[in-house]
Amino acid sequence: MTQSRWRSPVLWAAIAAQVLVVLKITGVWTAVGIPETIVTDTVTAVIQLAVLVGVLNNPTDAQSW
Repeated sequence: MTQSRWRSPVLWAAIAAQVLVVLKITGVWTAVGIPETIVTDTVTAVIQLAVLVGVLNNPTDAQSW
């Protein structure tokens, strides 16, 4: 059984993580009034986990990571 790369939920989690990083780098969080410390601590932890899962995933094998 093969798994489509574009239908992989892990791929989309990694893409979402990258979008959050771009929003953080460009200062969008500060512009909307969210304190930088909350964003830095929370978003960075979520981003690191999502990227880690995305990097370790093998989307061509549906049976394992």
